[in-house]
Amino acid sequence: MSRRYLITLSLLWTAGFIGAAVYSQQQGIPASVAAWAALAVLLEVSFYVSLAFDEMRVRWGLGALIALAPAPYLIYSAPAGVFRVESMVAIWVGAAVVCGWFRWFGRRRATDLLFLLLMAAPLVLKGFALVYDRPLPNLRLEFLGQLLWIRLGVLAVLQQRPERGIHFGFWPTGAEWRTGLIYGVAGAAAALPAAWAVGFIQAGVWKGALVTAGVAAGTFLGILWVVALSEEFFFRGLLQQWVEQLTGRAWVALGVTSVAFGAAHLGFRGFPNWEFAGLATAMGAVYGLAFRAGGGIRAAMVAHAVVVTVWRVGFR
Repeated sequence: MSRRYLITLSLLWTAGFIGAAVYSQQQGIPASVAAWAALAVLLEVSFYVSLAFDEMRVRWGLGALIALAPAPYLIYSAPAGVFRVESMVAIWVGAAVVCGWFRWFGRRRATDLLFLLLMAAPLVLKGFALVYDRPLPNLRLEFLGQLLWIRLGVLAVLQQRPERGIHFGFWPTGAEWRTGLIYGVAGAAAALPAAWAVGFIQAGVWKGALVTAGVAAGTFLGILWVVALSEEFFFRGLLQQWVEQLTGRAWVALGVTSVAFGAAHLGFRGFPNWEFAGLATAMGAVYGLAFRAGGGIRAAMVAHAVVVTVWRVGFR
């Protein structure tokens, strides 16, 4: 196993259990429930973090991906008494479909686009909440399904349907940081006044420099490595490139992908949220331009993370 990966896991598990202990005390979660939930979360996060290391990504085989898919669910659900056979079967079936998609259907444009719909459906429809039952009302664990789904989809593409121009990775290069920051700051400067004007956001509460800086750093990295990574991978890395290959026109691909990106956000805070979908469409164009300027998804990830961090930390 990779030495870098092992070091990362040791730091991750230490910080994770400390964080879980603090959170469980604050939320009044029993220690027995918190311990199993923390173990489940750390296992799924460990699987997800393996994507950051080239030497670990290639070790994921089809059998291991499918067999281990329900492991985090089993770890927390059985001790908490919320285990359901149908949930475990749903996880297994979903994992098998994603992992086997390109093996079964090959590399055809129609099935490529259907794969993107498959990946988007449970995220847009919030289907994981129906599978990952909560041990307690205030302990939401459906994000375990989201991390699993992203990991399976990314690995299915990288291993079986690689696409030039994605340039997958967790850490941008210096040039990608600069490009992403330029587009992110420009996007935030354009979008936030518009969001304010339509009443979508309001000024946040100032919590002091140190607290705000800490929240901003944590928010930025969380968005960069999960939300931005997944959305930029599937929307810009795949859809935008596939539409451009199909039409031969970069601006058509940018427009189609941006509209699709906006449509995927229609359900935010109630359906249909046209204001947010419109803002997401505009930001999708910004991220698409960052993708083209940076030569891959990592610049778009930075731009995406900048916009969302400014919104979540500075506004509400």
